[in-house]
Amino acid sequence: MSLRTDRLRDLREAHGWSKRAMARLCGFGELQIHRYETGISDPSTDNLRILADVLGVSADYLLSKTDDPRGNIGDGELDDNERTMLETYRRDGWPGIIRLGAERISK
Repeated sequence: MSLRTDRLRDLREAHGWSKRAMARLCGFGELQIHRYETGISDPSTDNLRILADVLGVSADYLLSKTDDPRGNIGDGELDDNERTMLETYRRDGWPGIIRLGAERISK
């Protein structure tokens, strides 16, 4: 499965990053970002993970396995509470989940 070069470029530009800036954030060379965006080469699994993490999207989104930048989770859709919990966990880990739970219980 190939990288969606348009999504990679559009996300980089939406962040306002040059190829050089994105390369620095990823720990790649600027030429490597150019190769990925033009389809000359596809990233390794490790580099795909780095790209997704830096851009704040799922690898599935960059590979066009989903049109949701957050990716697919299981067979069903997440409701708003589940999505909030997952995003909180990804951002803040278990301490964030505990804070979120405490906030919800006190309401």
